[in-house]
Amino acid sequence: MRTLRPTTLAAILALAATAAAQPPPDAETALRAFFAEPDATRRESLARRFADVAPPPWDKLTRLLRRAASYPDLPPGLHRFTTPGDDDVPPVAYVLRVPPAYRAGDGRAWPLLVGCHGTGSSGEGFLARLLSILGPDADSFLLACPDAPEKGPYRAGRVSVLYPLRVLADVRRRAAIDADRASLTGYSKGGYATWGTALFSPGDWAAAVPMAGWPLTEARSAGCTLYLENLLGLAVQAHWGADDIVPRQTEGINTFNRQAAAELRRLGASRFEAIEYPGQRHALDVRSDKVRALLLSARREPFPNRFRMTFHRIHQGRAPWARAVLAAGKPFDFDQRRVLRIRRPDQLDEARRRLYRQEAMELGGQFAPDSNTLTLQARNLAEIEVDLSAERLDFARPVRIVVNGRTVESANREVDWAVLLETARETYDFQRLVAGRLRIPVRPGRR
Repeated sequence: MRTLRPTTLAAILALAATAAAQPPPDAETALRAFFAEPDATRRESLARRFADVAPPPWDKLTRLLRRAASYPDLPPGLHRFTTPGDDDVPPVAYVLRVPPAYRAGDGRAWPLLVGCHGTGSSGEGFLARLLSILGPDADSFLLACPDAPEKGPYRAGRVSVLYPLRVLADVRRRAAIDADRASLTGYSKGGYATWGTALFSPGDWAAAVPMAGWPLTEARSAGCTLYLENLLGLAVQAHWGADDIVPRQTEGINTFNRQAAAELRRLGASRFEAIEYPGQRHALDVRSDKVRALLLSARREPFPNRFRMTFHRIHQGRAPWARAVLAAGKPFDFDQRRVLRIRRPDQLDEARRRLYRQEAMELGGQFAPDSNTLTLQARNLAEIEVDLSAERLDFARPVRIVVNGRTVESANREVDWAVLLETARETYDFQRLVAGRLRIPVRPGRR
């Protein structure tokens, strides 16, 4: 019998390991068939078949999904698209700039920057501003700039915090986007939209760069700091002018930004950066080096270890890996007159904030890898939906899920390939792989 030298044996073992690491030759074919199949029942069958050939390492699966997804050919330059309308948001027109090096199908995933314009401007007008801010780095991004679907000044509401998400979803289906490097920015009216969207969908973005706006919501000035805990896991860089205030008023974009910055520092927001421009008003000469440095380095964590969110509307409850589905009571009416007992007029805003927090819905969660436990807290909610990650949780051991102090499940789980592939096909978010999904009725937490 021939004896192999150690170096020869090592080479053979290395080749065998390399071959074993490659996905089965028909895995990509199975995925392409899944993405192309219009019938949901047939897709479910294809998902079960794919389970037999799926490569276990998640990074390989991400690359395989990206190769199997079909993207239309987008030559470099400007393209104009419109998102589908729905019950929440009308169709949104936007301009998409494709950089010179972009090639559909070459396997490269690109960062995306969504930019929201100010009052009286347009998506194309704000694109010109972004090109100036980014300089040569503009060619490192796909740039999507929507026309705001609501005319006139900014109005805090459903449309204003959802339309950037509709643009994000539409671009992801048209171009090879790295979903972990999708960021949001905007100026003035678009700065308000950036704050509002980031507050209520922080898990969808790598970074938010609001300019000349403040976190204005339905709660108005009393709510300036109310929802900021939602942003603790997101990189936020706020820009405002030190003199950005209407003459003869005591509160303005400058003072509200200072309040927000102070509250974020109090909360320990390590990823927040405040940039105030001395002597500048509303027309900002933005520190482009700061903006570029953040956007080039920012990364989203698809399944962060922990989050906590406060909100007053179901559509605002878009936590990183959980969502509010059903409220426990009627929607809160910010315009309803109420009796607030205060001793001095300067206590009014604080009294409002206490009322708003008392009536708010809250959703929080965290992973405990050692005990393989997913713990959630929910307040003023009747039902939530949770996405499970096979990267954060060990499906080979019992997965324990606790909601408001009560164990709702403790069992071994398997990857639900139908859910994983259907979610990937729907969202084209190939970084956040949902290995299972649960709808959970909520009972009040222990006091």
